Amino acid sequence: MLNKPMVLVLLVLAVGLASLLSFQDGSLFAPVPDPGRDAAGSEHGSLVVRSVEVRDMDGRVAWRGDVDLASTLARIAAGESDPHRNDGGVFQNREGLLPARSRGYYREYVVRTPGISHAGPQRLVVGSGGEVYYTHDHYRSFRRLR
Repeated sequence: MLNKPMVLVLLVLAVGLASLLSFQDGSLFAPVPDPGRDAAGSEHGSLVVRSVEVRDMDGRVAWRGDVDLASTLARIAAGESDPHRNDGGVFQNREGLLPARSRGYYREYVVRTPGISHAGPQRLVVGSGGEVYYTHDHYRSFRRLR
């Protein structure tokens, strides 16, 4: 059974996904141009992170391009989990790169990378307050999406 913070996170994600489905321009995944976009090309609230280079454990480039997070967010909102043992587990923020919060505030989710057979380095970290962070390099850096 899901605990109350997890239900809240799933509800926030479901509402966010539903609002994205209501875009009038017919384009679900393309972000709306925004002067507030960061230098890396991601936008707050966007489902697409632009210009990502994902490296496998051996250092080879496994993916280069845009990363569409819609399916991962939909999976999380539906309460489905990736087979990886940490998917949906508590993210402890050991690196200290996210704002300090009490244990259990953040949950981590696997973002699968084409060309990598294991979980790979991509993750979404979701705060119980609804914030969503993306990492393409297994917690060395984060981009806030919401």
